[in-house]
Amino acid sequence: MSQDPRVLLQKTPLFVNQADKALSGASGGFAWFGGRSEKYESAADLYTQAANAFRVQKMNKEAGQAFEKAASIQTQNLNEPDDAANNLQEAFKVYRKSDPEDAARVLSSAIQHYVLRGNLRRAATQQQYLAELYEVELGDMKKALEAYEKAADWFDGDNAEALANKHYLKVADLAALESDYYKAITNYERIGRSSINNNLMKWSVKDYLLKAGICHLATKDLVETNRALESYRELDPSFASTREHQLLVDLTQAVEGGDPEGFGDKLRQFDQLSKLDKWKTTLFLRIKNNIEEAEEDFS
Repeated sequence: MSQDPRVLLQKTPLFVNQADKALSGASGGFAWFGGRSEKYESAADLYTQAANAFRVQKMNKEAGQAFEKAASIQTQNLNEPDDAANNLQEAFKVYRKSDPEDAARVLSSAIQHYVLRGNLRRAATQQQYLAELYEVELGDMKKALEAYEKAADWFDGDNAEALANKHYLKVADLAALESDYYKAITNYERIGRSSINNNLMKWSVKDYLLKAGICHLATKDLVETNRALESYRELDPSFASTREHQLLVDLTQAVEGGDPEGFGDKLRQFDQLSKLDKWKTTLFLRIKNNIEEAEEDFS
């Protein structure tokens, strides 16, 4: 681009000031037409052009600020909230690369607009991006969990069951890692019930029930763990013949018997055929530590 975006950006507030002066000096009702409104339209367009010019040069903070100024004009002066929300989304994209907190702020504003418009699908999609930002760039698991849950609820409200379940699963996974085991259990079981009669999802039910069972073991409530296993067999009769079910039965017995070595042996056997991922390894280590701590308390 031949023109320095900084020069273009400097011109824009002057153009807005000229629009304000034109309005104050207007005397007739027709001063609006061809006057203030057009000048604000031009100002917003100039800010957007400047933002894109900054973006090309990877000047992300400046690009985000320019997109925000365009959005502000569109909101406050032009009554164009849809265009403003689009510019806030663009601001999010560039801020995300260098200023994640600003990215979260502007995307939250855009999401609020879509909710007020009743556009749940678009709000949910943007809420997913916000959740990912909290999880990955900002490392705020609490806010990430809340954002994923809100996205899931909105997808569910828009009858997008598969997308809702995808995000409820994310809620469950994060909740378990944050030691909120009952929230995790609620969501895993919810997804399991939702998937049992879905031919495309039914094969995953055993995985959801396994994760729910692991979370039950992590709560140290063995009575409720055994009740849960019985309910899972009722929900899906085929679950009783799976390796996942047998693992939960074996691990429950090891916990009941205070046998950390037996617990580890059963995990190693399972891992030989079905590699344990990081989430499962983390939870199993916590449960094994619980067994060892209980042994120490009795010694």
